[in-house]
Amino acid sequence: MFCNQVSFDFTEGKYLFQLLSAHSGSVSVLVPEHGLFAELQDQVPVENLSAYRDLDKSVGFVSLYINTPDKTDHIAESLDGIDTLIIDIQDIGVRYYTFLPTIAELFKVLIDKSLKLPVVVLDRPNPAGRQVEGTILKEEYSSLIGLTGLPHRYGLTLGELCVFLRSQYNGSFPLQILNKEEDTMPVNPSPNIPGINTCRIFSGQCLLEGTNLSEGRGTTKPFEIFGAPFLKDLPGDWVENWNKRNKEAVLRPIQFVPAFHKHKDQLCYGFQLHQGKKIHSLLYSLKMIRSLKKNLSEMKWLEGPYEAGSERPAIELVVGDEDLIGYLNATVKAETIQNMIHDQEKKWIEMVQPYLLYDEPLFQVY
Repeated sequence: MFCNQVSFDFTEGKYLFQLLSAHSGSVSVLVPEHGLFAELQDQVPVENLSAYRDLDKSVGFVSLYINTPDKTDHIAESLDGIDTLIIDIQDIGVRYYTFLPTIAELFKVLIDKSLKLPVVVLDRPNPAGRQVEGTILKEEYSSLIGLTGLPHRYGLTLGELCVFLRSQYNGSFPLQILNKEEDTMPVNPSPNIPGINTCRIFSGQCLLEGTNLSEGRGTTKPFEIFGAPFLKDLPGDWVENWNKRNKEAVLRPIQFVPAFHKHKDQLCYGFQLHQGKKIHSLLYSLKMIRSLKKNLSEMKWLEGPYEAGSERPAIELVVGDEDLIGYLNATVKAETIQNMIHDQEKKWIEMVQPYLLYDEPLFQVY
């Protein structure tokens, strides 16, 4: 099983791997980023698996989020001797999440090793809904926080994405999608996604990871809350003017102290984003970040490599498009990127029509 704490049966009061272990006596759990219980922060290798074994001594646990140069061989070894691969994990509809690229790694190993291993995906509703945002990622910007060929916010369920990926990779392994038909996101999938609202703004607000602003990690509302000590120097009328011009959401001025991560234990000045019913989070946050950077000399892009396997800085990996990066650096016009985003969203919606499993259509907000 590739799963984490969302794979829980509320009727039985047990995790699915425990139920399968009791039934078959042989289960191996492939653990993603953040650990089995979302106990680890981002980019922390999952290395200590001993505590998991206290849950069920007959279950084996293997980390798929480790720093190793032979990761493909490691994945192949984790699949050796099994008869079925079950995927039961909650994605949140945005390409920065590492769960889908990890599934892509699993699929590529199946294909490269010519393994006809049956794959069963327990599908859930996409908590970010069917809305599509952004540009389709090119190979040169790919990483574990960005899978080639996906827009920033893709509108598909994880099951639909698995069907799409198998087709894109010319896979022939058996693939079955089972709809769990449960409430959307009854268990939060990772430590900094506290609820549905976070999923709906994550496509835009995650870009803050590429800056020296706190994206709210270490608070109770990550990605809704953001700021830095130096935002105290922001012109006093900035937020009033911003809210008048950008009606999709309201920025409420606040002060906060992150318990960890950027600006830990420091008083930060910033905002909480209160989204409206209709918001293109990516465009909203692109415009906001550009405006903040223009008005704050202390605001910078984070320097140095950000994700294992890529030498690119964080802002390039999360934005993932040279024109959008140019817009943030004030070298590309807003009209240019708006037209480009609109066209690529339309292209994505048309391209994935054959892979839709449910009646609800994908849509653009602009």
